[in-house]
Amino acid sequence: MTITLNADYDVTLNTALLGYVGETNARHVSVEGMEIDGADRYVLTIDYGDGTVYEVDITGGQWTPTADILRSAQTVSCQIAAKKLAGDEYILVKKSRIFRLRIGAAIGDNAVPSPDVAMDALDRIDAIGRQTHADMQTAVTAAETATTAAENAEKSATTAGVSADKAEQAASRAETAKTAAETSATQADTARQGAETARQQAVTSQNAAKISATQASTAAQQTEADKTITSGYAKTAKTNADSTTADKQAVQTLAEQVTADKATVTDHAAKVATDRKAAETAAQTAQSIADSLPDDYVTAVGKIAENTAEIGRVKLTDKELQRRVDALFDIGQGVTHKFETDTDTAHQKTVPTGAKLMSVKSIGGHSEVIDGEIVSAGVTEVVEQGKNLFDYTDKIYHGANISKVENGVIYTKGLTTTVLNIPTIVGNKYTLSFKVKSNTANQGGLRWSLQKGKNTSYAHDSSLIKSEVGFAANTEYQAVVTFVADTDFVSLCTIVGMIYDVQLENGDTATNYSPFYQTEYQIPETIKALPGYGWSAGTAKNYVDYENKRYVQCVGNMDLGTLDWTSGESVSFKTHHLAGQKIDKKSYDIAPNIFCSKYLTKTQNELWGKPSVTGISATSNVGGYIYVNDTSYTDAAAFKQAMQGVMLYYELATPIITDISTLVDDDFLRNLTVEAGGSITFKNSNDSYRIPVPSEEEYVVKLSEIGGSV
Repeated sequence: MTITLNADYDVTLNTALLGYVGETNARHVSVEGMEIDGADRYVLTIDYGDGTVYEVDITGGQWTPTADILRSAQTVSCQIAAKKLAGDEYILVKKSRIFRLRIGAAIGDNAVPSPDVAMDALDRIDAIGRQTHADMQTAVTAAETATTAAENAEKSATTAGVSADKAEQAASRAETAKTAAETSATQADTARQGAETARQQAVTSQNAAKISATQASTAAQQTEADKTITSGYAKTAKTNADSTTADKQAVQTLAEQVTADKATVTDHAAKVATDRKAAETAAQTAQSIADSLPDDYVTAVGKIAENTAEIGRVKLTDKELQRRVDALFDIGQGVTHKFETDTDTAHQKTVPTGAKLMSVKSIGGHSEVIDGEIVSAGVTEVVEQGKNLFDYTDKIYHGANISKVENGVIYTKGLTTTVLNIPTIVGNKYTLSFKVKSNTANQGGLRWSLQKGKNTSYAHDSSLIKSEVGFAANTEYQAVVTFVADTDFVSLCTIVGMIYDVQLENGDTATNYSPFYQTEYQIPETIKALPGYGWSAGTAKNYVDYENKRYVQCVGNMDLGTLDWTSGESVSFKTHHLAGQKIDKKSYDIAPNIFCSKYLTKTQNELWGKPSVTGISATSNVGGYIYVNDTSYTDAAAFKQAMQGVMLYYELATPIITDISTLVDDDFLRNLTVEAGGSITFKNSNDSYRIPVPSEEEYVVKLSEIGGSV
């Protein structure tokens, strides 16, 4: 949030929300305009009204509320004071009027997760095989360093991305280092130091998946050799090398290479000695990584191969995956919730995963030509709906086979007719899930089916979508069926049984049951009555800025039949004095922001001198010209008569801004509770056309619910 003070130290806020109970590191407070001559310290006082008062230093202009500040859901009294040091104490220079901020109730059960919880979330999202990939990096880097000693100690953890073939060769090199160690104490020490350096680089490589490649390189240089850990790792490498006869020759070859590098390794040993204490601490972490490796290295290589395809899939190729990766990073930084903005143009939008609250920031108009007429989509209501699209308790959807409904459970009559008629949209993919069980002690067969059409009886014919039979008495069966609708309704049938927790969702995945709900927020009549509400022309639109409480009118209109037209020299007809139109004088090759039902909008270059091209355009020359090419009219008088009632919508040169702070409440369309997988629909008086409208929404999302298993 931003707190702004003017010269009189009056306070204005861009939002009254200070935060939610339990949040920390989640939102920042900026203070602007507080500087006063003579003051050298600025404080914000927060009074809870129960005798508890906090005073926080805001001298730097930035402050982040912590969980101890956001301790209870309530309204708090706040005041900003400018002070200066006089002797041993600060005295007041100037203070603002008291203003109020709001602390909302906690959004989730764990507003501030512990480091362990945050790490668990991180590890779950890395579950595709990142640990297996890190194992491969450990083995490769360790053996490479044993071979090239000091050189590889300087390398970054990115060298851990070599192929599985090089990993096998690396194991052979480590085995050679062990052989050299057995024949020469000096060579053993230095080889072990080099191997441990590589081991530490492997540990850093694993961390790099959660931090950054730069940090991984720095950590690798700080954690160099340790004799005991290297000895254990060399033993493992030797066991791995013994599993392949061909690797024996590589051991012999590498022995010569280790001898040649002896001088370099010895030099490196001196540096290891000075950093031994740090190396011993890091070695303990390295050992835990080593213990997680398979005893059989061949098994590790096979595991890597199995996961190659899955690892390759984890790339930032779509919006949802990008959100998950971003959530990973934020969770690692201790952030629990964050804001996300949706600016897509649509009639209906899907609530994103992790979303808890939503605020509508703005809604724009959109005009289209439908059936030869201009239809403007002025939004009349905003509908927030949960992920469950079907209210199975509504009697309007009940079929002939329902006996009664009690406590959300439907009891059947034991017929083969329909229990529920479920409305669908042709072409949409749905997942239907529900629970069913018999209502008699000696049930010989519990049958259910999903059929095409409305009031369709249980049958195995072309209407059947899916059918199942259960035989256990008084046993609950969880039913799930995914289908693409090719009818307006589907019929759910069952013979003897109880049906409950019926859920219809978009898509091909069933989620935990959630009751149907739908909440409508009516747009006030005073807003709908604003001039030009719902209009647009090209990329220009009239829109309601609910966040800043203003209406921005960018589009006007006029009746083309009221203008004076003349026959044009290089166009069919033209007229001027289109006052107030926003047209770039040099935009002859760019279509202007104008719109009408009778003619398609064209650039001036497309119309001028091309009478066979029918259309309308405009320029700003001499007060604004409109050009029309239409050879079906022979003179200007006949053309003007034909234009009676034909409306032209055009972008205004200067937008008209109206203050609507008295027309809508402060909380209107703010902080609405939403359900991930649900939808936000922008309905209008012409809702049968489902016209998409531009809008902007801001969601508060819980980061731990964005990820899941990638």
